[in-house]
Amino acid sequence: MAKYEPNQRIKFAYKLEGWTYENGSQSELKRTGEKVLPSEYTQDMEGKIFCPACFTNLIRVPKEVDYFSNGRNAYFAHMWTYKHVKCELRVKRSEGKKFDTYEEAKKAIDDENLVIVSGFLQEKPQDPKNPAGVYDETPIEDINGPVSEVPIARHDGETFSLPSKITTVAGICRKFDENLYKYYFLPGRNNAVRLIDLLKDVRDVIEEDSTRRMYFGKIIRSYTPVENPAAHNMRMTELAGAPSVRDFYLKEEHGISSRKGINDETQERYVLMWGEIGTNGIGLCIEGLSWGEFALLPAQYNHLLDT
Repeated sequence: MAKYEPNQRIKFAYKLEGWTYENGSQSELKRTGEKVLPSEYTQDMEGKIFCPACFTNLIRVPKEVDYFSNGRNAYFAHMWTYKHVKCELRVKRSEGKKFDTYEEAKKAIDDENLVIVSGFLQEKPQDPKNPAGVYDETPIEDINGPVSEVPIARHDGETFSLPSKITTVAGICRKFDENLYKYYFLPGRNNAVRLIDLLKDVRDVIEEDSTRRMYFGKIIRSYTPVENPAAHNMRMTELAGAPSVRDFYLKEEHGISSRKGINDETQERYVLMWGEIGTNGIGLCIEGLSWGEFALLPAQYNHLLDT
């Protein structure tokens, strides 16, 4: 019997009747395939589900039941048949993606598999020119950034001049399940990495870190120290932190937090943040973020971060 890697990084599989890795269009699979969770798998899906990163066939382990005898959830795994196809989801954490040619990198952008981020919006636009949809009733305000020299070539010292985006974390949260497996080149980075490997849980943070990263945290509670807060008053949003850390807070003005959907009733939701880790008394915090540097993840995607 073949052995499968214990893989919790494959959050969902694409299911499409009649599609094959050898002859199918990857863009068609992503566009028309149904997203299936391990808990939604049925045996008639065998041979019809595919990896969201390398697009080879997957199998659910175990096939027949939703849980192992020890209570662990079933998961998707790659089939041994495709062991020759490299997939970063087979390993615990990817080192990133390099491209052989400019044309290959540009095609990845055109196919929406690669996003070059030159920066995050510092202030809320007064009149977004191209709202791309709704994120918890908030428009997405992505705009085109400058052409950027990006060091994602396979040869050391070589760069590609590629179009970039000035974006928001809210834009990343929209269609989060699809974005999870895209490559992002973020400010200050030297390679393009899948979002799933960029995200760092604040529960794994135990000390200050001046390097900006993409963090996420689960909200325990959110409050303001004053009874009738003005927009400029501080809103303290407590996040689930590491056991050794006294407490962990996202500290932002009440006005901007409220417009992001964070209020006194916000619990058990996830917030994504692009920032650095500082101290808050004897605890830790992320603070001083701009408009585009944090966002509340739509509740429908909670399961993707709950593991």
